Formats: sequence, C-alpha cells, structure tokens
Amino acid sequence: MTRLIKIGVLEDDPDMRGYLAAVINGQSDMELAFSCGSLRGAMSELRAGNPLDLCLVDLDLPDGRGANFVTTLTETTSAKALILTVLGDRESVMTGFSAGAHGYLLKDTEPPQIVQHIHATIAGANPISAQVSTYLLEHYLQNQAILPDENDPTEALTNREIDVLTLFAKGLTYQETADALGISSHTVNDYVKSVYGKLSVNSRNEAVFEAMQLGWISM
Repeated sequence: MTRLIKIGVLEDDPDMRGYLAAVINGQSDMELAFSCGSLRGAMSELRAGNPLDLCLVDLDLPDGRGANFVTTLTETTSAKALILTVLGDRESVMTGFSAGAHGYLLKDTEPPQIVQHIHATIAGANPISAQVSTYLLEHYLQNQAILPDENDPTEALTNREIDVLTLFAKGLTYQETADALGISSHTVNDYVKSVYGKLSVNSRNEAVFEAMQLGWISM
C-alpha cells in the first residue's frame, strides 16, 4: 500500500483552514498531519516530530510570521514549505523565499491547482503564482550583476561547501548532512554561512539555486 502524503496546514482564518483541510482529506493519496491557526501551535506540532512531507503556510499570523515557521521547518526537517497567502507584494514574496519556501501561491488558487501544486512540490518543483513570478524574475536579474565570478578562485565554493549544497539539493536536513559527511551540525552551519556570503543569498534554497546556475552543483 502506498504511503499517504502527510500535509500540514498553518492558517489563521478558521474558514480557510477548514477549507484546506477538506481539500486535503478529499484526496486519496493525502492525509492531514495537523491543522493550526497560530505560529506557536505549528511549532509545537513540529517539535512533536510526527511525519510530515509538506506544509501549506500562511505568512500573516496572529502571533508571528509564517516565514519563521518556514525557516525552522526547512532547516530541521526534510519536509517542504508551500506558502499559500493573500500577500502578493514584493517584500512578502522575497521574505517567503528567503526563509526557504519551496513555492508561493496566492489564495485565489483553485482547489485542483492547489492539489496539483502540492504534488509538484513533493516531486521537486517550485510552483509559483503568476504575480509572484514577476518579482522573482526581477530579483534574479538584479542578482546576476553581483554574483561571484566563477573564474575567481577566491570566490569559488570549496569542495566541502559544494558537498553540503549537493546534499541540501537532495533534500537532506542540516543534521542529516552532518551525519552523511561525518562532521558536526555546527560545522555544517559554518559552511552554510560561508556559502551565503559568497553567493549573496539568505536561504539554502537560494544557495542551491545560485550554485546550480553557476554550474557548481547539479541534480
């Protein structure tokens, strides 16, 4: 029997939360892992360590920012974060992706598309709403002017930094990467900080993307 995809929902509006839960429970291959209306509640669910493959995350919460949950989720587990929000402004979009989100959808997305995007994210894609794509393109074009010269050895990634990003690209967490390389999680964090500085990024997803663009790693 195929294992059900475990989906979490972090959404403060009770009607929207119930709607998303119904969409998930209506799928034969999905199961609702948790449904929370606050950052505190979602963090508690995460600490419980129950199986989770993906979480739908709203950014604007009564007790904090969904981006904080995204960062904790993606840095401590192998689960993916798919933002689903009404916030389509440039700042919110870049905050979400900088936090480590794997996709960004607006709440006018139809239920069949939400389900489709969940499957796509699990498979390794990064679904985004049309409005969001405009901001990402602008961000990418701006960054091209400041990316490190791949022919400059002082800016190139070291072999171990490439190893870390390669494992991140495969979906491993900080601890899993440390175990695979036989080093401590603190050492992994040091490598990550170095990579962020060299690539001028703020999240591991951005680092993986930029390293792939430069040809330093491949899937």
